Amino acid sequence: MMKTLCVVAVVVLSLTSVCQPAPLACDKLLTKVDKSPDLSGRWYLIAMSSDVCLIPVLFNVIFWPSIAVDIAAKATPNIYEDNFKLNIYGYCASETESFLLQNNTMFDVDENNALSGDKEVLLQTGCSDCFVAKEEDTVDTLLLFSRRKTLSAEELKEFETQAECLGWSKPQILNTDHEYEKCKSLDDDATDVDFSALKNTMYQQLQTKYREPLQCFTGDLLNSVFEWLKEEWNDLW
Repeated sequence: MMKTLCVVAVVVLSLTSVCQPAPLACDKLLTKVDKSPDLSGRWYLIAMSSDVCLIPVLFNVIFWPSIAVDIAAKATPNIYEDNFKLNIYGYCASETESFLLQNNTMFDVDENNALSGDKEVLLQTGCSDCFVAKEEDTVDTLLLFSRRKTLSAEELKEFETQAECLGWSKPQILNTDHEYEKCKSLDDDATDVDFSALKNTMYQQLQTKYREPLQCFTGDLLNSVFEWLKEEWNDLW
């Protein structure tokens, strides 16, 4: 009886699954760039997706951040320095790292320019002043950067299709209020951070937009159930 119910559930879930983008579109969008773009200058993080839906959703809902990165070439060929700037509800922080750009891939490097772990692959995009980075880490992410603070609906749709091609979450569009000068510091030595007010703001955000992380949680749970049902299906044969 249980086996029969499993078979029926698999069929139903299969029929109600979301359609995937056309294979040809995915082949193009998941192809690495032929030539790396000129990364020097300022870039704005427009949107992000992940193989774990809940992580980018909670990050965006709770913190509602705006993020920019200033990239500059260093004296050593193909080595760049990136200075990430983050604004959360009027509080700012920054962090500087270095990376190696080799063909179509960025590798984190240490102070001696030795590879230190994570890498990001640059993928094709139809946006002329953008780059898309697929980061491979404990949680894989897809990041859309642009020279502009906002993109068109068509450009955002293309990025969403890229995420769909990977089978990842619907992209989160980040805050576009890129103010990094007239803001309070979140650095370790900052003394004027009202953590109580900051936590209350984050809690209010979560109360207002709780449906988004809830949908992620439900979706991830359904995916887990679906995978279990597929295993039950395979055991029938």
